[in-house]
Amino acid sequence: MNFVKRYRVRKFLVSVIAGAIGILCICQIHRVLNSDLLVLTNTPEHSNVDQSNVDPGLTENLTASFLADEAKTEFLSAEVRTRIFAEHILSMINDGLFDEAKAELLSLAVMYVEAEDDIALANTLSQLGELALLQTDIDTADVYLAEALDLFQQNGDEISAAGVYMQMGRLHLVARQRARRASDAYNSLLLARWKISHGLFYEAEPELRSVVERNLALNRYGAAASAYETLFKGYRKEQDHYQAQLAGLEAIRLHAGSGRLFEARKLLHNMRESGFYESFAPGIENEIEMLNLQFEESVRDIGLARDQRQLYNQLQARGDVVNAWRFRQKAGESLAKASARAQYRRQPDVLVELYKSNRSMEIAENSLRHARAVYQRYGLDQELEKSRQLQAQIY
Repeated sequence: MNFVKRYRVRKFLVSVIAGAIGILCICQIHRVLNSDLLVLTNTPEHSNVDQSNVDPGLTENLTASFLADEAKTEFLSAEVRTRIFAEHILSMINDGLFDEAKAELLSLAVMYVEAEDDIALANTLSQLGELALLQTDIDTADVYLAEALDLFQQNGDEISAAGVYMQMGRLHLVARQRARRASDAYNSLLLARWKISHGLFYEAEPELRSVVERNLALNRYGAAASAYETLFKGYRKEQDHYQAQLAGLEAIRLHAGSGRLFEARKLLHNMRESGFYESFAPGIENEIEMLNLQFEESVRDIGLARDQRQLYNQLQARGDVVNAWRFRQKAGESLAKASARAQYRRQPDVLVELYKSNRSMEIAENSLRHARAVYQRYGLDQELEKSRQLQAQIY
């Protein structure tokens, strides 16, 4: 029944729109489609799209690949197509399907490269940067936004360039905030260890668990494993073997899944020496091997993505832009297969993070200053206020 209903709605929409709208050429459709996406962009000219003329049921089965097919969607206006695609991307993001949304946007970017549509490509790169920022992938977001900014500036689109500057300012604010959170977690770990050394383990226990959660949220798996090891030692000292076992096993899993096989086996040996290993987790050795195997497979995927990105760079240098972007798309697909533990297996020391974050503050301030200058010149008060609010967060 749902299929029949959607078919009738769709047929009705065809009959209403087809008589009123001529067929737009594909490049024009794609340009408007990308430049008017409301979900992932922040520029003010994207705020006036009429979203009232589409049945929400249509968005359930229409994907970006469907929308890219002119033969199937020639009866839809550009604004309708924009709404459907935006809702499709938003739906994937809300469902946590970040890699899938990225794949759709990369496919769209390849299409714009082939069509030599720089503005549409710049908008898509900006959206990819925004998506990477949602995943707190700072380095990738920085690359996409820098490319988008360059294209907007080459084409004289000052307002869109100002929107990218806003995104870059927010990106470097996030980098600074992450460094502070990592520093706070490390300070909490040191304080918890001091309390344990003075016989206050159960006072330190909640803080240690908080340290674990904060580091996992920052993809600092080694730091989280270290906090679990501290919990293991504290419980063992208090003769709470059950909780010690649980904490120790979590540390082992984090080490093994992040490529630190030596640390995992060393901790396992210490647990065996404590005399309570066998009764609680006899299958842990197989689990260690499985987690390490998954890590190695992810490392291979990361290596493949790196090779494909190098081919992209080489083809770009030769002027073969279309084939270059195809390899960039493949690199994104390879990287999507890799686990977060493999991608973030080597995190800088906290002091290094803090030092780098000082530079992030400078970049954020400069980026937001560029954005404010454009918004003042064009009288865009709402965007100007947003930039000032971000500016206030820098320090």
